[in-house]
Amino acid sequence: MEDLLDQLATARSTWTSSTVKGWYTGAELRRHFREALADEAGWVGDTDFGRGFRDAVGSPGIPEPLDWANRVLDLPGGGWALTHLRFRLGDLARPFVDVVATSVPPTPEGLAQVAATVLPAYEPFAPLSLRLEVPDGPGLLADLDADDRFGRCGPALHVVAGRVEDLRRHPRAASHAPVHLRAADPAPAAERARSAYAELATARPESRAWAAPEDVESLAESADEGLLFDVLVEEQEAGVVAAVRDDDHGLAGFTVKELCLDAQHRGRRLAAGILQRLVDELPARPGDVLWGTIHPGNQPSLRNALSIGRTTTSSLLWVAPRGHPGMPAGS
Repeated sequence: MEDLLDQLATARSTWTSSTVKGWYTGAELRRHFREALADEAGWVGDTDFGRGFRDAVGSPGIPEPLDWANRVLDLPGGGWALTHLRFRLGDLARPFVDVVATSVPPTPEGLAQVAATVLPAYEPFAPLSLRLEVPDGPGLLADLDADDRFGRCGPALHVVAGRVEDLRRHPRAASHAPVHLRAADPAPAAERARSAYAELATARPESRAWAAPEDVESLAESADEGLLFDVLVEEQEAGVVAAVRDDDHGLAGFTVKELCLDAQHRGRRLAAGILQRLVDELPARPGDVLWGTIHPGNQPSLRNALSIGRTTTSSLLWVAPRGHPGMPAGS
């Protein structure tokens, strides 16, 4: 597995934006990827993992555990791709294949090689699309749109990040002053989040594609790190925000685990101030970042993230060749 991890780290470092490469040395970046991808490498050919995955999602008639485990597939010309079966939001009607890492470049030619090999390998599952993380989502999507080999392609998630030291120097949002944070308990915080998301889904049904509350166990992880908070606006309880230390996407630092507001406090442009208050609470080491993934349909969250100094460091894309179904729009 050590050799495989080295290959994965090298490949993913190649598929990394200049922004992230500017934050770390080459050795640091490779170490981040080795640590983040250790599980993915370990699940290659793992029958126990495959069996557990199959049983967790409910088998659609494909019993062989190895069909569900991670695979390293050989590409034409001597390349390779490490792949993992997934189901969008756990929906068996929306299977896709995550391309965790590949030796080919993030270009239409490289992706055409991947699609031609990977999708047939998973044919029993009828995957709708591939998903890949790329350093320049808009640029690559423009190239794919102009290439007759590709059909429905689009953004799945954006990764936004900023170094904590830089975010603390960023000008304060107008909402910073009236917002304060108070340490919270997981159970009432989870209930407040559940209620907030239910209200949001009623007002904006499309939000179900990208908005779901964290549960008690998840928020307890943040509480254990001292990073679960009630949001107070002018001393009135207004929502929940949480973070947790998590290194992924080549990044080291913290991810935003939860940020939700009660209905009466939404639409007041409070999120930027909340995030800045959260940044001030992070027990950050030199070089740590605050990162998160944001669905492209959640434009308010994306604007808020960018407004406090974070930047889009990568994007996960849905990629399907022409004639293939592709992931439905808005997924």
